Amino acid sequence: MENEKAPQGIQVISRAAAILRVLKDKPQSLGSIASATGLPRSTVQRIVEALALESLVEAGSKGVRLGWGLAEIAKRNETNIISTARPVLETLFARTHETVDISTALGAEVSFLDRIISDQELRVVSFPNKPRPLHAKANGKALLASMSDQEIERLFSGTLTALTEHTLTDLPTLLTEIEQVRQCGLAYDREEHALGVCAIGTGLIAPDGKPYAFSVAMPLSRYESMKPQVEAALLEARTMLTGLLEQL
Repeated sequence: MENEKAPQGIQVISRAAAILRVLKDKPQSLGSIASATGLPRSTVQRIVEALALESLVEAGSKGVRLGWGLAEIAKRNETNIISTARPVLETLFARTHETVDISTALGAEVSFLDRIISDQELRVVSFPNKPRPLHAKANGKALLASMSDQEIERLFSGTLTALTEHTLTDLPTLLTEIEQVRQCGLAYDREEHALGVCAIGTGLIAPDGKPYAFSVAMPLSRYESMKPQVEAALLEARTMLTGLLEQL
């Protein structure tokens, strides 16, 4: 229960933190945030507006969600992993010449830490304003594989957003696929995030217990021909980074 005797400044910070915690898994409406925090809806709206000015939250079609500003703050704490992973990412790029990245999870979405864009004329680039739900991306599925089924169920609460006609929207089907990812170490996005784009990913757990994922994204037209080469390069990248992190 909120401490009403707390100094006003501390109370505001406490309320803002409570709102951010409610949003950690998925977007929420103002009413849902108010219900979860026990705060008046008008108070929630004022705090959300203040957080939005700092890009710590943002409003979308599904409600209020964590903003890119929060991801940037979190990313500053990832400096060590980014610098360590960079040469591995460069090797992965050299072997595939497709768009490669390393990422982690921020709530129910993928948060990119570093990326190298393909040097080919037909290539995959970023979608800056498009949601990046874990269940619709190869790196996202690789990150989900580090969680238990119970954690995944809590994360999505039975709702999976469709971004294309190929997106998995059934939780049992997703859980079956995530179990396959755990078994083989590779995850796949077959036009599930964007039409005409496919990706393959693999995940690893750092010594501190935090999950990360590599992925390689390519146009659908090159997917089948590149698949074996990309799979081998990803597994090698995972082994390389795991070894480097163990030496830190």
